[in-house]
Amino acid sequence: MLNHKGTIEIKTQRLILRRFTSDDSDSMFNNWASDEDISKYMRWQQHENIEETKMIINQWLFDYNRSSFYIWAIALKESDEPIGSIGLFIINENDLCGDVGYSIGKKYWGQGITTEALKAVLSFAFENIGFNRIETYHSINNPASGRVMQKSGMTFEGFAKQKYKSISGFEDCNMYSILKEDFKIQ
Repeated sequence: MLNHKGTIEIKTQRLILRRFTSDDSDSMFNNWASDEDISKYMRWQQHENIEETKMIINQWLFDYNRSSFYIWAIALKESDEPIGSIGLFIINENDLCGDVGYSIGKKYWGQGITTEALKAVLSFAFENIGFNRIETYHSINNPASGRVMQKSGMTFEGFAKQKYKSISGFEDCNMYSILKEDFKIQ
């Protein structure tokens, strides 16, 4: 069984991964949630207004009451302003298997920030919660997300046709995973 901890703060060299607060709605809306270039590969549509973002954050604030809920704001240490989000999701509790997903503001692409956040979440998932396997996927139209997975030590496992539906339609995806034993070797 997994040893759930809830969304606790994680610090890296440049980042603080923390719970969202009700004060984060403007940053989330302006930095990534309202950007079609970010949402076009996601399962969620870009936010049309700040009220939509506030509703999402309010739901997360409620969900933080569950120790099995994991959504972090990705914030730079220097400002504590959210520039993205990263989540850890349970696929199968008995198999100790999870999934990760992330998004980050366009201004912060190509700086290794998402890779740094993903490595921190993988470490937390394996070392603190007890996951054995974490898997994820990305649209073949978004190869930069695949590079984040590779740089985080994940291994390509295959191709899945029409894995999920984005605002653009059904997305063909590349699948990646990493095992706890392989993460420790890094």
